[in-house]
Amino acid sequence: MGLWDVEDWGVVADRACWAMFAMTSLVVALRVYCRSCTKGGGLGLDDYITLFCLAVFLATCILITLGSQYGLGQRIAAVPPENVVPALKYNVIISSVLIWTFSLPKFAIISTLQRILSPGIKTIVLFWGLAISSQACILATSIWWYKQCDPVEYGWDRSGEGTCAPIKILSDLGYFTSAYSAFLDVFFAFYPIPFIMRLNMPFRTRIAVATALGLSALAFVVSVYKLAIFGEIFEILATDLTYPVPYLDILGVAEGCILIVCASLPTLGPLYRSAKTRLTTYGDSRGTRQITSSAGNNQFESHHSQSTGGHGFKSGRKFDSDAEGQDPSLHLRPSFDAIPLVTTDKNTHAFSGNDLEVGGIHRTMEVSVSSHSLDGAKPQQRASGF
Repeated sequence: MGLWDVEDWGVVADRACWAMFAMTSLVVALRVYCRSCTKGGGLGLDDYITLFCLAVFLATCILITLGSQYGLGQRIAAVPPENVVPALKYNVIISSVLIWTFSLPKFAIISTLQRILSPGIKTIVLFWGLAISSQACILATSIWWYKQCDPVEYGWDRSGEGTCAPIKILSDLGYFTSAYSAFLDVFFAFYPIPFIMRLNMPFRTRIAVATALGLSALAFVVSVYKLAIFGEIFEILATDLTYPVPYLDILGVAEGCILIVCASLPTLGPLYRSAKTRLTTYGDSRGTRQITSSAGNNQFESHHSQSTGGHGFKSGRKFDSDAEGQDPSLHLRPSFDAIPLVTTDKNTHAFSGNDLEVGGIHRTMEVSVSSHSLDGAKPQQRASGF
């Protein structure tokens, strides 16, 4: 079946967009949880921008559902006459709101990069300048959806008198806006990678962050595909105003979904480390129980050897020490710092009471060392942190 053989794109768009919203909401909820519950963390500008983008995402999905109920996505000949005007009205509203769904998440990407990289003034101006110029193009396109007809109502109700500008103007705006959006998607996906690889993070963490942000290049693929089919869609719009737009809605929502998810993945590091630690602790606890069971058996054999004249001095003293609750091993426990904080020359250390405020990524190791004497003295324990 061909692309334009689908009878009702409105139903397809409704299901697809709500599915993408559910997935995006889950990722954003985990992001907020990680930022709120991580020690020394908290919500930042990038988190609030992401939540605002999610709200726009929700509004778009609601509008798509309402439009599909009036027949948007069906052939105009199949739409009941009383629903044609509401369907065309929702078409204009959805199209003017939808473009913000895949443009605003660029601010979330930039604010996340700014929090991770702590860039200089020139880089900040470059990032925000590109994003704001993109939003200016989006704003012009959004306004033109209403101003292309005079009066505005003539855009969805042709029963009265009015005029509309040639569809080519809207087509040219759509081409330029989508092309610029595609350029920014690939720029923000790959430009920061060399800087991320120089951060004060473990190598695996740097790879994970760079990969997560690099996945936003998938939004570039979606944008390029939109550009490829724009010609067909505007040709259909010339004769059938209700049919092809929901397909564009799916692509626009998909682009925004990719950007929000990719901007949120680097913030889920604490959740991943917590899950990994729980699994490791569970495995260690099982191993400890097995060792304890084996130690009890060896201790019994040692006492049995002493009672029968055997030589069990060393074995018996060792497990007596273990019975006192002392662990002769060296313990290293890294603290889990919340990404993203980056060490820079401007960072300072300030004491406030018993709290230490530190700027940048730092690994804190708690070291516990136990020593045992052979003369039966109580083991000494020394703890140090560095």
